[in-house]
Formats: sequence, structure tokens, C-alpha cells
Amino acid sequence: MKKIASIVIIFILVSLYGYAGMNGKSASAEQKSISLGEPTALKLVIVPNGFKLSWKPSPEDPGTVTGYEIVRSDLASGPFTKVATVDKGVSEYIDTAASPEIIYYYKVRAVAGTVYSLYSNTVTGER
Repeated sequence: MKKIASIVIIFILVSLYGYAGMNGKSASAEQKSISLGEPTALKLVIVPNGFKLSWKPSPEDPGTVTGYEIVRSDLASGPFTKVATVDKGVSEYIDTAASPEIIYYYKVRAVAGTVYSLYSNTVTGER
């Protein structure tokens, strides 16, 4: 009878605290955190209707990357405002909303759902 009671107690403890192989962590805590490498080599070229930006994709594209966020500011120190997002696999964007005779600063970061990479290098242009 003691053996059955011990087994029942062990079963209850395992049920309450999770399977011992999980080291006491819940299933959601077992999910790996996502780490994204930033896009690199951001370049800006002046084109007739604005600025063409191009970059080398994140090392996680293809893979976990879901897109890229492009931001710009008219001050080097910011604040930066999102001007566009593009899909994964896309490594260029043309900003046709940039006004002439204003110096703009751009940078890009990779996105995977709600996870963001660090920003790329900053590039500058004036039309």
C-alpha cells in the first residue's frame, strides 16, 4: 500500500510541476528565442523620382525573417519614422515620398513577427 501511495504522490508532483525532463520549465519557456542578424551594406542611390535603397539581407533570410522595416529622419540623431515595410526576400526599396532639398537619413532592420534585428548602417541622401 505504501508503494502505491508513493507512486500516486510522485504522479501528482510530476503533474503539478511538469515533467522532470523539462527542468521545471513550462512548454512556452522551452521555446527558443529568436535572434535576427541585421541587414548590412545599406546603400542609397538618387533616382529621378526619389531614393533607391538596397541592402544585403539578414543571414536569417530565407528562414525566420518575415520582412524588413525602412525608417528615415531628417536629422542624423532622429527621431526615425517608419516609411515602409517590404516582404522577406526583398532587398531594395524606392522612397518616392522624399521631398527635394531635404537631407534624409535612412536605416533598415529585419523583422520576424514581433522580433526586430538591430538596424543596418545609416545612409544619407539629398535630392
